[in-house]
Amino acid sequence: MEQSRHGKLVVNQSKIKKDSLATLQADWQRLEKIANGSVFTSWYWISTWLKNIDYKAKLLTVTFNQEIVGLALVVERSENKYGNSIKQLWLNRTGDQVKDQIWNEYNDVLCAQGTEHAIRAAIIDFFEQQTDAEEFIIGASDETIQQTPISPNVLVHTSWATVSYSKTLKPEYNDLNQFLSELSVNSRQQIKRAVKLYGGVDNIHVIPAQTADEAIALLNEAGELHKQRWKQRQSGFENPHFVSFHHQLIRDHFDNGCIDVLKIKNDRRVIAYLYNFKFKGNVYFYLSGIEYCDNNKLKPGLVAHSLAISYYANLGFKKYDFMGGEGRYKNSLSDEQSRMIISNFRRRNLPFTLSNLLRRAKALYSHKNANAS
Repeated sequence: MEQSRHGKLVVNQSKIKKDSLATLQADWQRLEKIANGSVFTSWYWISTWLKNIDYKAKLLTVTFNQEIVGLALVVERSENKYGNSIKQLWLNRTGDQVKDQIWNEYNDVLCAQGTEHAIRAAIIDFFEQQTDAEEFIIGASDETIQQTPISPNVLVHTSWATVSYSKTLKPEYNDLNQFLSELSVNSRQQIKRAVKLYGGVDNIHVIPAQTADEAIALLNEAGELHKQRWKQRQSGFENPHFVSFHHQLIRDHFDNGCIDVLKIKNDRRVIAYLYNFKFKGNVYFYLSGIEYCDNNKLKPGLVAHSLAISYYANLGFKKYDFMGGEGRYKNSLSDEQSRMIISNFRRRNLPFTLSNLLRRAKALYSHKNANAS
């Protein structure tokens, strides 16, 4: 077991032992209750992920006066960069693109709300002082993660970024027209026209899966549409690891009430499927299967999400989170935006220092050219 001290915080690293999973679950769920975490740092997601990677991760435990105050899981991986083999630590991910296509967002250490920067700083200090890894990768996460205090010997690089969108839900949105009244005139008109073409709001039904088996069946139906939509970028449904993970997640946790697979249809046809997670009053839209057609006035995606927002508002949820990724429909339906990033915390060695200087020079050059034009 490796150990590091950061002030009064102590970080220990240990192997995951299958016969100790009950203890880890109890510790994880205790912290989960007081954390400002998402479904992606919940035991629901984490336990299925560990099973999916055959528990090939290490546990970082942060203690204060011998009480556990922070938990994180890391996977070691080597990658060729700048002509060298770089040893990496990935937080709650593997670093393998095929296995990581399950794509967890709001990824972070698990700790009590308000202690995130201190716990994260202790873990980054452990990475620097007690491991031979040269890069520690956290993400995709809210950009405030880069406010974490770090040693002068650590560089931070943003390797990926996007916009994240969400909509605050109000009880009155159970009336679809009340929700639509807050949108732009153009969005409101498009959705109302599409709803009418589908036969009117009373003839469109939001049907949630009632069992794990039904949820898997609906997800598979969504997958066929998803593969058609993302032919050029390889849908996750083409990836056996992705499919296996989500089937396992549903089997493990559907009965815990954290998963929805919605079929949205009228009396004649399926409009869309939505695969969502529910956690601490928030709904996380994960993926969709949209039944597109030649009539560009139908707007199945806008209709499906609008009806889902109304559906979840009626159930008392607080937020509908579209999560990361640019999208006109997300911008049209949301009222809040933030920035989602992947952060690479790096030792200040020669290759990373030179790379950092080159990026800064390139950014400065681009900025000067933009101003000149």
